[in-house]
Amino acid sequence: MDLKKILNYLSILFGGLLALVGAGFVVMYVWEAIFARIGEPDQSLIFWYLPVLFLGVIGIMLGWTLLVRGLSRLRKNK
Repeated sequence: MDLKKILNYLSILFGGLLALVGAGFVVMYVWEAIFARIGEPDQSLIFWYLPVLFLGVIGIMLGWTLLVRGLSRLRKNK
């Protein structure tokens, strides 16, 4: 197995993991900052937890990019 194939498989693996972790951060934001705070008078955590949401969205975008790039290069090399 050559180095290009290994890098493509690693890109697919890390892209998928990064996308899943990013989706977990988005779900964590929605659950903790929005659903858990319904009915409470202090809604400031919707603002203060925004970095968690942004990390999740960035993780999803980077993970999806790595995943698609690895799959396309793997198909191209076959």
